[in-house]
Amino acid sequence: MREGLGDMGDASVAEWARVNPASRDALLSLAERAVALQPAAEAAIQHCRSGPERAGGLQDAAAARDAYRSLAGHLRALGLEAPVAADLAGLLDRHLEALDLALAGTAAEGLGPEAGRLVGMRDLLRRTVAIGGRPVSDVTPTV
Repeated sequence: MREGLGDMGDASVAEWARVNPASRDALLSLAERAVALQPAAEAAIQHCRSGPERAGGLQDAAAARDAYRSLAGHLRALGLEAPVAADLAGLLDRHLEALDLALAGTAAEGLGPEAGRLVGMRDLLRRTVAIGGRPVSDVTPTV
């Protein structure tokens, strides 16, 4: 089991995804969008520190926070009960907390280890996609 992925190990996620491909696709889409937002969120957090870039950083952090809130809302609307969905919700919450701290003027270091965990979750979900009837993990060599 990977750190940060709750009670679901790789095999459990793969089995869940096989049985629930539409739900997997929805989670994967949300995870990909959340990962794509990370560089902007990270930059906004850094710019929220005092200095001449603070005003722009606050605006950028608010936009990133709103985008993560939207993703969290979409995830809730899916109503998925799978542990992997709960794990994604938790990671989105951590990202929101980091942005809220930055907006409040608290010295946030950035998104922290949760950024890597989110990338790992996205990659795990990607590996459950079937290509020619076989999971990606079966057709791509492991590194």
